[in-house]
Amino acid sequence: MSNRFFLTAATAVAAFGLTACGTHASPAASGHVHTEIVPITPPEAAPAPGAAATYLAKKIGERAGISNRDGSKAVDFWITKISVDPKCDPNSRRAAGGRHTVVLDVTVKTYIDKVAGRGLSPFRVLPGTINPFSLSTTGTAGTRLIETDRCVTTLKKLPSTYVPGHAYTGQIAFATPYKSGKVQVTQSSGYFQNGTLGWEWSY
Repeated sequence: MSNRFFLTAATAVAAFGLTACGTHASPAASGHVHTEIVPITPPEAAPAPGAAATYLAKKIGERAGISNRDGSKAVDFWITKISVDPKCDPNSRRAAGGRHTVVLDVTVKTYIDKVAGRGLSPFRVLPGTINPFSLSTTGTAGTRLIETDRCVTTLKKLPSTYVPGHAYTGQIAFATPYKSGKVQVTQSSGYFQNGTLGWEWSY
């Protein structure tokens, strides 16, 4: 029987931010390094007054992120690819009960940590934000917690520790009853500047 993981909504996020422009390349302590030109993205709109909190819809390649408390950029992250039901690794099998395997290819880019050593840093929050424990999926039967995937075990994992000024790539795999739907990264709404619950991507 697959184990279900509950959301880590109690993990505190200082506040989320979006992208800026510029060219960046630096050696990574973990993961792959790449040079890129970062496009300017408009600020994410806040919900209308009185509207219920919801998820911010993101497209593949579109960035989400976390800011320092003064509004400066701390971290960007984005999904570059979503694969559904890839071939299982040798000696592995898909979860029982009609579950589907979903693999997310994720890129993380870190900037500056203005909290370092003086409180809850976005860089300490990040490992708890971008991992299977913070995910859920929504499909025809509503929202479901994701389950442990036993099909793809040879993933390139994201690091457990991030440092400023680096770029990282990695993968997250999980099992879900929905072959298509939406995958969400959830955080406590009290830590989002515009009152949203987090971000979601259609697959």
